[in-house]
Amino acid sequence: MTSVGLPRAVQRPIAETARFVVRDLSKGTMDMRLHTLSLAALAAALAAPALAQPAATVPMHVAGALTDSDAQGEEHHRYDDLRVHLEAGQRYRLSVNSDAFDPVAHLYRPGNVFTDATQVAMNDDADGLNSRISYTPTESGDYTLRVIGFAADARGAYTADVAILPPLAPPVTTPGRQVAVNGAWSLWEGALGETSPEVGGRRFDDYLIHIDAHQVRYISLEGMGFDSVVQILHPADRGNDNPDIVDSDDDSGVGFNSLLAFSPDESGDYIVRVTAFGENAKGNYRLWISQ
Repeated sequence: MTSVGLPRAVQRPIAETARFVVRDLSKGTMDMRLHTLSLAALAAALAAPALAQPAATVPMHVAGALTDSDAQGEEHHRYDDLRVHLEAGQRYRLSVNSDAFDPVAHLYRPGNVFTDATQVAMNDDADGLNSRISYTPTESGDYTLRVIGFAADARGAYTADVAILPPLAPPVTTPGRQVAVNGAWSLWEGALGETSPEVGGRRFDDYLIHIDAHQVRYISLEGMGFDSVVQILHPADRGNDNPDIVDSDDDSGVGFNSLLAFSPDESGDYIVRVTAFGENAKGNYRLWISQ
């Protein structure tokens, strides 16, 4: 290919130079100017990533689709990256739903590095086959919600939503009523209902207690009208949909009740979570913790 409409003296092999013409229309002139750019510089410019799209604000709703033209990750999984601005200290619910495939949601901290080290939360199947993350960031910034399929051939439509959640009520710190039944116990009576917080459709109440290292505390939970589950977790995990469960029990008590002997390796504050095996369970309960 040769240049067209240029003096031979300025023509060079295209392997060396790319030429473009800019019309200078300032001050009513039609000054045609020749500019040259090495192909190496041009290639570098074209190879550079495009400027990222502005991050969405919350509430966010995206109707998208995984297609064969999407970016490809490990094991040939196609994915979409959605940027959303999150504020430190605010609780958010991030949801990915699809009738076409089993979606998985990954949330990465601000930046352009997407690794296990920069992932702050992920979920698969919190709501049936759909994914849901509850997250409270510790820093404000533009986070990346990655929508990917569980299977490599996942294709089809999905929706992604980010919504603000109300602040999570603090855990119960009021001492329980002292009861002497086969030992000394603290007793709390409560109820799971419509206003209770929930994780994955399962309502819960949280109690904050201090336990010394290697001290054995017996925890009994009686659910009235529902299959009770007791869980132990660290206070920092309260707001997560997938907290790190330190210990738990479902049916070691009488019937569907829970009974747990917990002895931590480290002294500290722990959350005793009263919840249910089934979704949307409601009912009164009694929580007993040995002294």
